[in-house]
Amino acid sequence: MAEPTDIQHPQPSAAEDMGRIDSTNWGRLVAILVALVLYSEIAPMQLGMVSIIVPKFAASFPGAGAGVTWAVTIVGIAGGATMALLGKLGDLIGKKRMTLLCGLLFLIGALLCVFTSSWPLFLVGRALGGASWALTAVEYGLVRDLLPRKWIPIAIGVIGTGFGIGAVLTPIICGALTDHYSWRAVFWFLIIYVVVTTPLVMIFVPESPFRIKQRLDILGAVLFGGSIGLILVYVSEGSSWGWVHATSLAYLIIGVVLFAGFIAWELRTPEPMIELSLLRSRAVAIPMAVAFLFTLGIATVNILIAYMFQTPKAPALEGQIVAGAAAKAHVPASLVAKFVTFRGDISYANGFSVLQMALHITVWTALFGMIFGVVGGWLCRRFGARFLLIISGVFLLIACALWVKWHSSWQEQVFIGVLYGIAFGFYYASNPNLLVDAVPAERQGVSAGMLAVFGSIGTSVGTAIFTAIAGAHPFQLVANQGGKTIVSNIPSVYTDSAYSLSYIAIGVIPAALTVLLAVALRTGRTPARGGAPEAALLTAQEGAGAV
Repeated sequence: MAEPTDIQHPQPSAAEDMGRIDSTNWGRLVAILVALVLYSEIAPMQLGMVSIIVPKFAASFPGAGAGVTWAVTIVGIAGGATMALLGKLGDLIGKKRMTLLCGLLFLIGALLCVFTSSWPLFLVGRALGGASWALTAVEYGLVRDLLPRKWIPIAIGVIGTGFGIGAVLTPIICGALTDHYSWRAVFWFLIIYVVVTTPLVMIFVPESPFRIKQRLDILGAVLFGGSIGLILVYVSEGSSWGWVHATSLAYLIIGVVLFAGFIAWELRTPEPMIELSLLRSRAVAIPMAVAFLFTLGIATVNILIAYMFQTPKAPALEGQIVAGAAAKAHVPASLVAKFVTFRGDISYANGFSVLQMALHITVWTALFGMIFGVVGGWLCRRFGARFLLIISGVFLLIACALWVKWHSSWQEQVFIGVLYGIAFGFYYASNPNLLVDAVPAERQGVSAGMLAVFGSIGTSVGTAIFTAIAGAHPFQLVANQGGKTIVSNIPSVYTDSAYSLSYIAIGVIPAALTVLLAVALRTGRTPARGGAPEAALLTAQEGAGAV
């Protein structure tokens, strides 16, 4: 009996299958997959590396001030605003072509960042780098069009979790380059990486011959990209600007108005950029909602871990603060210590460097994510993606619930992080596979782009939630001056309760909602098909043809 679905999934046409490579050609299939995975690592590598070196930009761009964090923010905004469009262009003009175009845009942006001394031009370069966020979405389409059906579920898991270069090696490479040279050396490394891996895609990955014949909905693309970009600005910067400040609300209101205009236009244009009927389908709407919730959790957990384990241990931090105050007042530190105390529990602090954190924690969660991305793809092909999505949500729920109490040592973080790594791998194997089987081939690029957009929004929302919680629980310096008590917040240092509450808000709750949504899915209950129609439907069609 065929699994119930609310989308008519037609039998694949000859055009869809004409570029598919025979399963006996193992060498060529492996070369394609390796080239695609290496190229898709551009996105996590550039985001991870630049996030680490943001403080280094202040000396080179003194006019940026506190706005140096826009070096990261603008990538998410530009990526969120363009991912659906780039995915759609892949459906129209060719997915390999769009993969290489994403790499080219990133390369131009990185070169601009290396050579410019202007902060606005640097941000333009970073915005061009946001195009790399669409790489994975476009590559899902290439995998669907080129690989044998039985390879697709596993290949999707491999592309989603990668080879660990971005997660494992990024802090090590970035730390070495920055310590020995400068932040510009990091961009040179990224440039060289793109230059080396681009020929691999050009040589080993054929272009998919499958195209859809449709005009690009330019107005729809502008309305959608503009609305998502403005809404992401509001979500990303609302905590620092003020959620109800006039400037913040202006971004939100204009973004919502543009999004309403986008919906109205898509409903009336004969060739829409996004067929909204797809989003009304449970088979598509639930994976989109899950992308928002799950990415909200896993992206923000990474931020939490970085903050916690790079915070100096309490004695060292307090000593630094007292020494700094003493130097400023030109008095002995022992004298200052008599008049100050500290308020808040920071027993979680470990004082790791970026390299130490990578070796003690990040490498292990990334390793388990890689392994279980491949295992998850195989399980999707064997048992179905819905069950795996439920398991990934359950594991994330358990991991974050345990972290609420146990997060003070790296051993606790790693032990519980095994569950987190499994959840990570299973999610990136199951959710994209659900979407591949839910949408027709001619909508693969734009739907995968939409999935990435929902994930990008989740990342911004999760960061905003953590910022709000952390800001309400600062570690504080209490000084007694002339009988007056003066309380000052220590920048970027938060109490233990801030992290416990954050694990609940951005981990436990989204994971629980993910499980409920996955249970409600009617699709994904049979083995993943790699985009092929359901067996029963094929049999019925073949029977009708025979008659």
